[in-house]
Amino acid sequence: MDFLRAHGEEQKQQRVQQILDAAVSLYDEVGYDKITFSKIARKLDFSRINLYNYFSCKEDIFLLILMQEIKAMVDDAGRTFTKPAPELETFIERWTELLLRHQRMLAIFSIVNTIVLRYATDDVHKKFRCDMFAEYRRLAQIVRQAVPALTDDEAIRFVDFENSFALILYPASVEYKQANDITIFPTAGYGTRNFAPQFINYLRIILRGLLK
Repeated sequence: MDFLRAHGEEQKQQRVQQILDAAVSLYDEVGYDKITFSKIARKLDFSRINLYNYFSCKEDIFLLILMQEIKAMVDDAGRTFTKPAPELETFIERWTELLLRHQRMLAIFSIVNTIVLRYATDDVHKKFRCDMFAEYRRLAQIVRQAVPALTDDEAIRFVDFENSFALILYPASVEYKQANDITIFPTAGYGTRNFAPQFINYLRIILRGLLK
């Protein structure tokens, strides 16, 4: 691949997207911990030094990747919920299915505050926060469309609550451990459980509290 330094904003954005795509490919192959700047550069037939023309660290790369994953999830939600759900249970089931279509987003998001932000640059971190705020407000409007009984404030709180629980629940789920080749001990303690049944029960509790 000819990966000389880009000239012009359009070419720069193409290079940035190529870097993000290479990092995603590596993430799917080896996981976050084993990814380095050198491995990303080799994936692109690009020098490690030249990679610094675009990013200061791998954490900045993954904040951009996560933002793309969040936008893809919100876009998916917009296509999924185009009119009021016939009943709450239908909405709950479809919302759970929505998140399970975006497991990479859940996995990366779950390590943002504990790992990624420790080394991300302030500028990229701040932009990520601002963009995430905008996307989750957009998501709340989609929730309002699907569940008109919720007020704007209640829809925002729903998104905040369900997101917080999903990011705790998903890394402990069967789905996450299977995707990352982590041994599962089904009879040890509470055992490892599937994401959907637990998440569905929690969504019922959230909506029951918001709509009472």
